[in-house]
Amino acid sequence: MRSAIKEYIEPSSKEKQELWEKAIFVFDTNVLLNLYRYSAKTRNSLLDAFQSFRDRVWIPYQVAYEYMRKRCEVIYETVQRYDQFKKEIDAFTNKAIDTLRLTSSDDEISDLKRYLFKWLDSNKDRNLLVLNVEADEILDKILTIFEGKVGAKLSQDEIDAIKKEGKERYEKSIPPGYMDDKKRKDQLDDNNAYGDLIIWKQTIQYAKERSVGIVYVTHDQKEDWWNIVKGKTIGPRIELRREFTSETGQEFHMYSMNSFINTYNKMNEVPIDKSAIAEVIGLENADKKRESRKKRLELSLSERIARVEETLEKIQNRISRRQKIVSDIENKYQRQGVELPENIQYQYDNTKAKLSELESAYLEKTQELEMLKRSLASDEEKL
Repeated sequence: MRSAIKEYIEPSSKEKQELWEKAIFVFDTNVLLNLYRYSAKTRNSLLDAFQSFRDRVWIPYQVAYEYMRKRCEVIYETVQRYDQFKKEIDAFTNKAIDTLRLTSSDDEISDLKRYLFKWLDSNKDRNLLVLNVEADEILDKILTIFEGKVGAKLSQDEIDAIKKEGKERYEKSIPPGYMDDKKRKDQLDDNNAYGDLIIWKQTIQYAKERSVGIVYVTHDQKEDWWNIVKGKTIGPRIELRREFTSETGQEFHMYSMNSFINTYNKMNEVPIDKSAIAEVIGLENADKKRESRKKRLELSLSERIARVEETLEKIQNRISRRQKIVSDIENKYQRQGVELPENIQYQYDNTKAKLSELESAYLEKTQELEMLKRSLASDEEKL
């Protein structure tokens, strides 16, 4: 019975240890990119850990390609985070001035700003290793670790075949990658939508050719990689384990970054500092919150059109009410040549100003509605 349902059975601690000691470690793109986001202590610890597997590491060409394509964006995103924090320091001190009824020249405010900026500069000097793409020490270390350990570039025919298979898999929610299907629909270049599947196919091919087991380390937390039950992550998707074993005859297991660190610390005499686990988990939680916000904001075009139309109706009603107020005042006073009392003049001017704002808002929303309707018509033509 065990052999018949093997993919459903989580490997024992002994089996995981044996795989850990013999398998090839494959790192996902997000693992490499997050090295730019970690503190210096965590980053250096992880690079040392990767280096310790130097004889048993490998990455598909797709991982190397995605890493190089996104590297610059992540570098500048990280640098900009510090610049944004400087603006938040100014906003915080301004709020302190308002709340505590201080002045910007007050010594306490000057001391506070000086302390915060000094702390920020110190943190930046300590943790921000890469300031620009020309001087990238992280890239240098990654190039060294994975020298000669990158898969071959696929031909266009091979990529097209994977995309064709991927389209069928995604329609049936067969992992991995179907959670990225929206990228295929929203972008002219759909390579990013099939990136996970390309990585998966290249990994299977590598394991098959060399008859080796694979340990896959990823920061990805989506359900098209993990078997998630009642909010609990059990292990790799059963379909992935089944496909891998069927294609290669070898064992496959996956680790998230925090489980990788925990396991590494059990297996090695020189452990990764425990603070790294807290930082990795913190980054994972931040990604979960960001993904949750993204899902809430991602409304279908039809839903967005309905909301804009509803907003337009509300704005039009407010415009109509103010137009009536203006018309009533003009009929009662101006057309009869009567000078407006001071309070009526104030009401008249204020209503006219608000009316102008509402008309501008109505125009903007009308343009937004037209744009959304054009997008919807374009999508319907493609179907």
